[in-house]
Order: sequence, then structure tokens, then C-alpha cells
Amino acid sequence: MSARLTRAQQQQLRRAERAVDHMTAMQREIFLGIRVDELSYIEIAATHGITVADVEHYFAGALRILDRHMHERHHKWWQFWR
Repeated sequence: MSARLTRAQQQQLRRAERAVDHMTAMQREIFLGIRVDELSYIEIAATHGITVADVEHYFAGALRILDRHMHERHHKWWQFWR
């Protein structure tokens, strides 16, 4: 496979970068901790001094932002789940 990205892949990468930029600092740290560093919710909670429920809350918020930016739409049903 080529090391160069296709135009579609470049656009998708830019969308993901924009999504991460729109996350709060805590959402960003938790999202990257889970997805990039592959930390467990328990490890992240201990690192930040928060509960596992808080980690779930921040991660869900990060996923909403990522979904909105990746698909360039806003799901109206998300507004009921805050």
C-alpha cells in the first residue's frame, strides 16, 4: 500500500483533526487516552482523579463531536441525551 493518502483519506483526516480541536481539554485527553494510548476507563479515571462514570461522560461527548465532524451533520436525537 502506498504511503500517500488519497484525497478522500486526506479530507477524512482533516475532519478528524478538526473534531479533536473542537473537544474540550478533558474530552480530548480522554478520547486520545482511550483510542490512541489504549488505556482502560479505570486507568484514565485514576490518572485524572475522576470516576469511571465521568470518563464515560467525557468520552461520549468526544464521540458526539467526532461523529458530527466526520459526517458533517448534527443528529437531532443527540440533543435529548446530554
